[in-house]
Amino acid sequence: MKRVLTAVALATMAAFSLAADTQDATRAELARERRRLAADSTRLADISRRLETALSQLASTSRAVADAVGRADVGADEMTRREESVSEAEQDVRSLLEKRRLIADRVVDRKRSIALIEGELATRKTSDAISGRWTVTIEPGEQRGVFRMALEGTIVSGEYTLEGGYGGSLRGTLVNDRLRVERVDSKLGFTAVYIGRVARDSNTIGGTWEATTFGTGGPGFGRWTAVREKEENE
Repeated sequence: MKRVLTAVALATMAAFSLAADTQDATRAELARERRRLAADSTRLADISRRLETALSQLASTSRAVADAVGRADVGADEMTRREESVSEAEQDVRSLLEKRRLIADRVVDRKRSIALIEGELATRKTSDAISGRWTVTIEPGEQRGVFRMALEGTIVSGEYTLEGGYGGSLRGTLVNDRLRVERVDSKLGFTAVYIGRVARDSNTIGGTWEATTFGTGGPGFGRWTAVREKEENE
């Protein structure tokens, strides 16, 4: 039985780690997309400047041809040369326009991708990540109980009950997905600190705990998990 419980605990912790790693990967991808957008924006600015120069060159060569039409001192060979210059300028403009279009499309795609990733991260709102009732299991010993927590900004407060007649208040902080909660027993005072990571779906928490009082005969540290209880109206 103990091996089964250990296996379940390890699997649960692995799930928490995977969820956290997934969110870290999402943030890393967001950072990469922002770097790519910055690079493409630089390329777009550069190609736009080159296009302005090419358009100016096309206008200049076109004027040269138009000026030569009414001039008796400009022969057919010179006209041909000037017209070839116009053709070359036109090719440069077409090439740069195509490159600019591709880069501009890529910039739009980058912006859309960034918006999607930011939206994905925003769906997991900090204000909803903690508030509620949680079924808690504390190891070693498989002690069970309930944490009732509320979030105000980054400040966590609440109360708890644990098997064995323990109860009291909770106080702590939530920064991104990192939770730190101090357990203050109604009889024993400040007894333990719980460090955990809230899963991406905000329905599970997993982490470690450490006692702040010693000589009680109980364990001094271990792991803990919490599962959000569904609201009655869900």
